[in-house]
Amino acid sequence: MPDLSWQALYGAALSESDPMKLAGRIEAARHAIRQRLRELDDSSSPRERRQLEDAQHVLFTLAARRRSA
Repeated sequence: MPDLSWQALYGAALSESDPMKLAGRIEAARHAIRQRLRELDDSSSPRERRQLEDAQHVLFTLAARRRSA
């Protein structure tokens, strides 16, 4: 079974070189990140929350660059 963790999907989006697949990879990673953020509670790791927020920002930037290219 493939690893569908947010980290794996995020990595797949960052390493995708096919412009036709990039939007789908970005959306899959965004969805997994949003899901993980919903799973976290106040006692969860602030480090992971920051990683998730940073990943969201990178994906936003990647998508914006793709649209402007």
